Amino acid sequence: MSKFDVKDVRNMGLVGHGGTGKTTLVEHILSKSGKTSRVGAIAAGNTVGDYLQEEIARKFTISLKLMHTDWKKTRIYIVDNPGYADFIAEMVASLSVLDSAIILVDGLAGIEVGTINCWRRCEKNHMARAFFVNKLDKEHSDFFKVVDSLQQSFGPSCIPFTIPVGKETGLKGAVSLWRASDESQLPAEVRDTFAEYREKLVEAAAETDDKLTEKYLEEGALSEEEMATGLRQGIATGHIVPILCGAGEKDAGIQELLDFMVDCLPSPLDLPPRVAKDKKGEKVELKADASVPLAAHVFKTMTDPYIGQLTYFRVLSGTVKADVGFYNANKGVHERIGNLLVMQGKEQTSVDSVGPGEIGAVPKLKATSAGDTLCDENRSIMFDSIDFPEPMVRFSVKPLSRADEDRIMQALNRIVDEDPTFRVYRNTETKEEIIAGMGDLHLNVIMERLKNKFNVSAETALPKISYKEAIKGKASARYRHKKQTGGRGQFGEVELEISPKGRGEGFEFEDDISQGVISKNFIPAVERGAVEALDRGILAGFPVVDIKVRLYDGMMHTVDSSEMAFKIAGSMAVQKAAAEVQMCLLEPVMEAEVLVPEEFMGDITGIFNSKRGRILGMESTPHGQLIRVAVPEAEMLNYSTELRSITGGRGTFTMKFSRYEEVPAHIVQKIIEQAKKAKEEGEK
Repeated sequence: MSKFDVKDVRNMGLVGHGGTGKTTLVEHILSKSGKTSRVGAIAAGNTVGDYLQEEIARKFTISLKLMHTDWKKTRIYIVDNPGYADFIAEMVASLSVLDSAIILVDGLAGIEVGTINCWRRCEKNHMARAFFVNKLDKEHSDFFKVVDSLQQSFGPSCIPFTIPVGKETGLKGAVSLWRASDESQLPAEVRDTFAEYREKLVEAAAETDDKLTEKYLEEGALSEEEMATGLRQGIATGHIVPILCGAGEKDAGIQELLDFMVDCLPSPLDLPPRVAKDKKGEKVELKADASVPLAAHVFKTMTDPYIGQLTYFRVLSGTVKADVGFYNANKGVHERIGNLLVMQGKEQTSVDSVGPGEIGAVPKLKATSAGDTLCDENRSIMFDSIDFPEPMVRFSVKPLSRADEDRIMQALNRIVDEDPTFRVYRNTETKEEIIAGMGDLHLNVIMERLKNKFNVSAETALPKISYKEAIKGKASARYRHKKQTGGRGQFGEVELEISPKGRGEGFEFEDDISQGVISKNFIPAVERGAVEALDRGILAGFPVVDIKVRLYDGMMHTVDSSEMAFKIAGSMAVQKAAAEVQMCLLEPVMEAEVLVPEEFMGDITGIFNSKRGRILGMESTPHGQLIRVAVPEAEMLNYSTELRSITGGRGTFTMKFSRYEEVPAHIVQKIIEQAKKAKEEGEK
């Protein structure tokens, strides 16, 4: 059994906008609590968390990292998450299994897009959360200004739990508000502020329970025990969102943060039971008890350079034990655990068991992947799948050498196993291998990993657009395929009509032959010929869609007719008919949602006007202006970079395919010329 009681376990994620100091904060937490003997630095590339080659080179976190520490007889599991939106899958994965989150905010920059995204994810998961206002040792940083903006953006439930002693370069530390303090022991400069915010905290604790409210109204005070109970309950339910302060690099506010994690963050016992579903789809409540059947949720797999695949999981109920197997309910297979680990960055420590609320890792599982449920087979259950966002940016990719051709897909698929927001597929229409991710930074890092980890070199380019062709009128054509070179010849003659169908209705073939002028055996060959001709394209080599082909007449020869002859006749007749009608190009149109601060509204709408976009609606939200727009995919290939440039990284967008629409006439010729050039280069 785990040496920690469930009530003495905390698990939490550090999240926040990129550059708010999460990794540095963890370094000081581990040092302050005695887990490490030195404080690592990002600039030196020696932090516990950022150990990947790409992280050391770029000096920011790319993949979630597991750490743990012990403070006041409590085990605290910490997951350090990337701050850049391109790596949002890491935060989505970890917050799906954790009990609480601490959102870091830069004391100078204040609320940023990443702050809002983290808050939304916490809201979606109904999880306890707190803010830590960091970097208060910097010039022009202002804790109380940030507090005001947090309360304006996220509501009055956001309440200071610590206040700073000193400010800017004169920052000395922080004072806890949730514990009573002798005023004479407080620094003189914070006594008045302490009394003001301590009273607000008492009021917040009283409002979490009717009995506490009644006592507070009658007596004007709460006991320390009553206040602690009220605050823990309020935080666990999300009715209280603490705001703490400090400066990671200056080691200010770290001890108060550790005390807060122990005193105020919920243990698994303080929260409603997690819910899974059994084989019948019925809900099953999971008790945070080490003695009941196992239920654990896998949230990450990654490849360790020395031991191979590592699988990270959080235990909800029961106990995972070393050298004992479990049942993977999603895959329907048994997996055996050999070595059971707890992680400290890349360092691994073997343990005998991992209990409720704890986070562990297992090497070399064969079938298990992120999102899977580990359980006892006699109580087979499954958690809801983790709702990872869809990739937003695509590149085509090809190896730089023939030696890499066989290895590149294998390597990319290995990365897919580790990253649920990364996709690899072949576009059969453009004949390109496509990689898709959350942004250009995401994909650039993956290409670096491809080289560093798998020794595969490749180049990327913007992908080709999957244009389509369509006809805009009816036409008929008759074509005879006749070939005689001695012996049995070839003969097939067809007459057919082509006509347009509604957008998105696809291809239809109608057999309207009467009186047996063409044998039924040859009709499928005519259809195949028509389909092949349409797939090759008429106007610019793109597939022709939304078209009906009606075969209504023809002729055959008792000896020379064959399936091949009628296939050729069908193909040529379609091409001949298409030459008689007006054709158009169709392009994929996306529906995008863009969230930006209000001051960028004019720039964003102007950009979309230049991109042939149509504004579908605008909505004011507490976190900025939300713009919905329909825009051609061809105009959005570089939008991730453009949006970052316009908003300084403060804008976000999502995008999904909507429909195909006709390309404007003034653009068609340019596309045709590009397609012709690409074909010529491909034939060289």
